[in-house]
Amino acid sequence: MRHLVHEAQYSSVSDILISASKEIERLNEPLLLLCQPTLSSSLSMAVIESSLVDNGIAYRRKFSIDEPQSPWIKIIDDDSEITSIETNPFRLTISTSIVDGLISHNGEYRKGPLTSVAQSHALAQLISPNGIRTRRLRPWLISGNWLNHAMDNSYDPLYSALRDFLLDEGIIRVVPLPEVPEPNVSEYDWIDENILNAVSSRWGSLDLEGKARALSNLVRDSLIRSKPSTSRLEEIVWHCILAPGWSTDMVSQISSARVFWEDNSPNIASSKVIDKLIRDGKM
Repeated sequence: MRHLVHEAQYSSVSDILISASKEIERLNEPLLLLCQPTLSSSLSMAVIESSLVDNGIAYRRKFSIDEPQSPWIKIIDDDSEITSIETNPFRLTISTSIVDGLISHNGEYRKGPLTSVAQSHALAQLISPNGIRTRRLRPWLISGNWLNHAMDNSYDPLYSALRDFLLDEGIIRVVPLPEVPEPNVSEYDWIDENILNAVSSRWGSLDLEGKARALSNLVRDSLIRSKPSTSRLEEIVWHCILAPGWSTDMVSQISSARVFWEDNSPNIASSKVIDKLIRDGKM
């Protein structure tokens, strides 16, 4: 099992996260987890909470970023702060940062966001390397990158690097949209669900050329629009993320999760998503 903190993309925060995991082991009072009630923060909180539950470490959750006197971990979705640690009392801030991702064909590093979600997964792995709940949530490692605006502007090398990590570890499968048993494409008015269902029903009988043609026809209406970006389009249609026990891909689950915020207050929505992820490992 490879540890995320040993991957090159984590080099700027690895020492901080390793130190934090050791401090958490030494705590003799409940740890306070702080965040705003957003979907991204919920994905960060869920994996940290899972690792604490797996290891029997007491904690409390609070939807606020006001800093009390007791030991705490604070999740920041964007890069408005930096990932940092203090001791006596223990205080850890986890914030998105821009780091080197993959090396391009001309030998230059491509930069991208190391999100608070991705850093939270690395911390959780240190706290509970073999925890059942923690490991079950590992496929969500790249969910923060999907939510990050970088995917709207250009290729995100961190998303690709971390997706490759999950593939190499056998944690996920990457399949085209017609191979997803229960996709949710309700957010994409450029996908005709009837056409998708028709393509899915005959997918197994198509050769490679036929499959390529079917997918091209499926996304034809997206080509005259400014959104989604090319990188998002590829992930929505060609590179769907599935994990053991999932009938719905990661992006579709994220689309479904947004409904929680439409139907509930932010605090309730976040609580429901976090609790469901800890319990089921999926949304």
